[in-house]
Amino acid sequence: MTSVFIDTDFFIYMNTPTKTIDKFIEHYEAELSNNRTFTNLIVLDELIYVSRKKYGIPVDVTLEFIDSMILPFTSILPLEESDYLIMKDFLPYCPKPSDALIASSMKRASIKELLSEDNDFDKVPGIERRWIGL
Repeated sequence: MTSVFIDTDFFIYMNTPTKTIDKFIEHYEAELSNNRTFTNLIVLDELIYVSRKKYGIPVDVTLEFIDSMILPFTSILPLEESDYLIMKDFLPYCPKPSDALIASSMKRASIKELLSEDNDFDKVPGIERRWIGL
């Protein structure tokens, strides 16, 4: 089994009622069947914020989504002081410090694959970004 880090955008699409939500849920199930899945608290923070701010999804709905769809199946990598030191190496490649923290979590956990729509990660050394085709 491969380890894969799941970025915010994937979970947002699962948490937002759109015509493609079923495709994302199917893909998540496939990821869970074939890989060990990880994320971190930066992703959960962004998920709560963007779901509310951009899509109008109440915080309690997103928290229920996290409790029922993410926490039972996807491991949450902790943030550590060492992530800051690693993050500094990724800042030249990441326009957002939060993306550099995601990259540092991945490096510390020896995860190379990233499920993300964010093509900024294509510039980050050591990360193989992939996305689902809809």
